[in-house]
Amino acid sequence: MSGLKTEGDPSSGTDRGAERRKESLPVSALRRFRSYQRLLAQDFRRTETIGLIVISLGLGIFTGTVCSLFEYIPDVIISLRVRFLPELGHGALFWLAAFSLSFILAGTAMYITARIAPEAGGSGIPEIEGALLSLRPVRWKRVLPVKFFTGLLSLGSGMILGREGPSIQLGGAAGAMFADLSRGTSRQFRRHALVAAGAAAGLTSAFNAPLAGILFVYEELRAQFRFSFASIQAVMAAVLAACCVRQMMFGSDPVFDVPDYEAPALVFLIFCAVLGVFTGVVGSLFNYLVEKTQNFYGSLSKGKVLVKTLAAAVVGGAFGCITFLLPDASGSGMSSIPSFITGSRGIMVLALLLLARFCGTLLCFCSGIPGGVFAPSLAIGTLTGAVFGVFCRDVLGVQGFPTESFAVIGMCAFFASSVRAPVTGLVLVTEMTGDYGLILPMLMSCFTATMTARALRSTPIYTQILIRTLKAAGNHEGLALIRNLARR
Repeated sequence: MSGLKTEGDPSSGTDRGAERRKESLPVSALRRFRSYQRLLAQDFRRTETIGLIVISLGLGIFTGTVCSLFEYIPDVIISLRVRFLPELGHGALFWLAAFSLSFILAGTAMYITARIAPEAGGSGIPEIEGALLSLRPVRWKRVLPVKFFTGLLSLGSGMILGREGPSIQLGGAAGAMFADLSRGTSRQFRRHALVAAGAAAGLTSAFNAPLAGILFVYEELRAQFRFSFASIQAVMAAVLAACCVRQMMFGSDPVFDVPDYEAPALVFLIFCAVLGVFTGVVGSLFNYLVEKTQNFYGSLSKGKVLVKTLAAAVVGGAFGCITFLLPDASGSGMSSIPSFITGSRGIMVLALLLLARFCGTLLCFCSGIPGGVFAPSLAIGTLTGAVFGVFCRDVLGVQGFPTESFAVIGMCAFFASSVRAPVTGLVLVTEMTGDYGLILPMLMSCFTATMTARALRSTPIYTQILIRTLKAAGNHEGLALIRNLARR
C-alpha cells in the first residue's frame, strides 16, 4: 500500500537518522516523559475545571496567609534582636550575645532540616521544578512544617537569605497537599496544576507582584508546565486569592518606595546595553561561584549532619554580629534596596557593599540552610547598577539621565542573567517599584544580560542546583532530561 513505509523507504531512513541525531536520552526516560505528557494532555471536563478553580482559590488563600506570616514573623525576630541586645551595652557581653543568639537560630534551623526534611534546605525552587517533571517528590507533610519553622529561624538570624524561594516551595507543597486531599479523576494533572499554582501564589505573596507570579510559571517553569485552559485558570485563581490576602495584611503599595523615573532619551539605551553586558558577566560569575561554594561546603561536611549544622551556625553567628556592624550587608536586602537606589553613597562605598553582599550571599545561601537567593540577588543587581550609574556620572561625566535609575535597571538585568527569566524580571521589578518609565531601558539591559550569560555558557541558577540535586540522588535519567530541556 502506498501509504505504508517499507524498510527501504528513504523517508523512513531519514526519520531514523534524524532521531539518532537528537540528544540521546535513556529510552526509559523518554518513554516516562512522553507518558507523563500524555497524562497531562488529558484536560478536565467542564465540571472538573470549575472544581479545580475553586480548589485553587482556597489554595491561594492558604498560601497567601502562610507566606504573609512567613514575611511578618522573621521581621519581628530581627526587630527584637536589634531592640533588646544593645541594652547589654557594647562590650564583650553584647557581641557574645549577638553571636550566640544567631548561632543558635541558624544551627537549630540547619539541624532540623538535615535530620527531618533535607529537601527543605536552600531555596526550594529547584525542588518544585523537579516535581513538575515528576523527578522529585513533594513530601508536603514534612516540607510544609519544616520549611516554615526553620525558615523563620534562619531568616531571623540575620543571614543573607531571602523568603521568596521558600515561599514558592511552601506554595508548591501546599498545592500538593490540596491535590492529595481533594477527589476527582485526572489526579496527576490536578496535582501538577495545583503545585504550579501554589508556586505562583507563593511568589505573588512574597513580592505583591501578581503578574510576575503568573509569568514565573510560564517562563521559568515553561519546560515543566503543561499549558491548558484548566491549568492556566488554576494559576490565575491562586495568584488572585494570594494577592488579595497579602494586600489585606500589608496594603497594596509597591514593595519599594522609590521615585518615578521618566523614560530617558533613546541614546541612553547604549548605556543600558553596556550595563546589561556588565551584569551578565557578574551574574554568570555569581552562578559559577554558587556551584563552587556548594562543592566546598559539601567537601567540608562530607554528609555529616553535625558538621553541616556547625558550619551554618558559625556563619549565622557571624552575621548576627554584622547586623550591628554593617546592617546593609546583612539580611535579605529588601529593606536596604530603596537606600541603594536613592542614596548618595560614593562609588567606593557602593563597591564595598556590593563585594560584601556578593560574598555574604555565597556563604549563607550555599550552606544549605533554608532560605532563598531570590531577594539577595535583587540586592546584588541593585548595587551593581548603582556602581555603574555612579561611574557613568562621576568618571564618564554622563548628564541628562538620573544615575539612580541604573540601580533599578541593574536589579532587573542581574535577575535576568542569573535566573534566565528576563520577562519575569522586568515585570517583577516594575511591579515592585511601581515605575513604568524604565520599561524600555530595562528591556534593553535584560536582553544584553541574558545574551551575555548565554555566550558565557552560564547555566541558570535554579537549573544548576536541580542538576546538582539529581546527581546527589543518582537520578541519571532525570539529569539527561533536564540537560536536554535546558538546551531548548
